[in-house]
Amino acid sequence: MVLVGTSFDLEIFSQFKSGDGLAFRQIFDHYQPLLQAKVRQFCKDQCEAEEVTQEAFVQLYLKRSTIDGPEGIYPFLQVVAKRMAVTLFRKYVVQQNYRQELQHVWKEAHTNLEQEVLYNDLHGILQETIRQLPPQQQLVYRMNKLEQLSSSEIAKHIGLSKNTVRNHLNLACKFVRFRLEKIIGVICFFNLFY
Repeated sequence: MVLVGTSFDLEIFSQFKSGDGLAFRQIFDHYQPLLQAKVRQFCKDQCEAEEVTQEAFVQLYLKRSTIDGPEGIYPFLQVVAKRMAVTLFRKYVVQQNYRQELQHVWKEAHTNLEQEVLYNDLHGILQETIRQLPPQQQLVYRMNKLEQLSSSEIAKHIGLSKNTVRNHLNLACKFVRFRLEKIIGVICFFNLFY
């Protein structure tokens, strides 16, 4: 799909591929409304649709050297945006399931003293595990998991790029998950035999 009704041609495309901001702006202005309308079908709210759309354009700009011609721009944007929207949807489903499970566990924990003690122990282990993270990862992890801030919100708050925030978050999540899996495995083992 090429820009219809504009002066988009191979010259503008080659300027875009070389990193020209004005050429990129022309492409953005044309495709942004089309893409955002498409993305809105997959996202739960307008804000998420805007974020996915903007991130798709960031990826387009970063990977512009891989686009062979003007007709490859919109398909690239569609594929990237769809993948991101599906990932967001999966994250939303996991969060909903986690919240439901947490509410269920929370109610049970208050009715059973043994479970309440176990919950407090696990919470303490989680907090100690988080404290073992490097300061930057600890901050990003707490803001994302405990305060429910997105990567872009965290980036604005602490003055880092979104990619740096994502890297910190990925490393922190891997560390916390690894530590908790080991600890919970040991707890389950002892519960089976004692």
